[in-house]
Amino acid sequence: MKRKDMVHFYEFVTDNILFKQLEVDKLLFANYDCPLLGSPVDYYANRNYFCYIYVGGGRWKTPTDEYTLTAGSAAFLKKGPHRVYKILNGDFCALLVFVPDEFIASVIKNDCDLSINSSDIQQTDCVIPLNLDKTLKDYFETLLNYFKLEKAPSKSLLKIKFKELIINVATGGCNPNATHYFKEVSRSNKKALKPIMEEHFIFNLKLKEFAKLSGRSLASFNRDFIKLYNTTPGKWLKKKRLEHGLFLLETTDLNINEIALDIGFENTSHFIKSFKAKYKSPPLKYKRRVLEKKY
Repeated sequence: MKRKDMVHFYEFVTDNILFKQLEVDKLLFANYDCPLLGSPVDYYANRNYFCYIYVGGGRWKTPTDEYTLTAGSAAFLKKGPHRVYKILNGDFCALLVFVPDEFIASVIKNDCDLSINSSDIQQTDCVIPLNLDKTLKDYFETLLNYFKLEKAPSKSLLKIKFKELIINVATGGCNPNATHYFKEVSRSNKKALKPIMEEHFIFNLKLKEFAKLSGRSLASFNRDFIKLYNTTPGKWLKKKRLEHGLFLLETTDLNINEIALDIGFENTSHFIKSFKAKYKSPPLKYKRRVLEKKY
């Protein structure tokens, strides 16, 4: 079994005339009204985005957690790869607000009265659920109403609405994890390597894509990685994926094909060969031994 190509989400949205869009500079509001075809779906977003669901729902999976969003809930998703599963029948409708790092950093520095130092920076997952107080709920509902107008709002108003969202989340006190991430973005173009790798190792990305996510050149990424982990990125990724594959064999009902694709291998045969070399047993045989012990 071979992995499908990853969907480039921002391009998919902007190139689709069926989605209503409001854009100013590099900022985009989009009314996403489309069923999630297939499950799971791996996709890559080249900029951060807020996702407010108003019909249906989805389940986002990371190496350490799962996040379920249903109608009336929202999350902030960092730029990079994501994996989503549809959880409800029918349509999937969401309001998407795409914001690049540079815009977040500018608002935090110029429009928010926040102190920023290294102690503020905490590791957050690549999916950050949002606690919606009345202000944020009203904000998203107002945006949805914009798409019903015959004449689009002015560019000036749209830019104010983008700033309003960042300021509300950063200063409202209800979403400390998002605030921590906004502060990290505003401190430096470079991001800590450890969370980048821990959040995304299950995706079959090229090293240059990991480097880009971390805000580094490939050469700088390799140097910093070896300094941090005392091994090369390629060796670390293979070891990490196999360890996670072992964990899934022991704790889930996923079959070998599903596990191979779930942990970032290009195909099942490569996973089987690598697993056998490391653990001295093919994964299917190992799985059977686990089941025999369990029952």
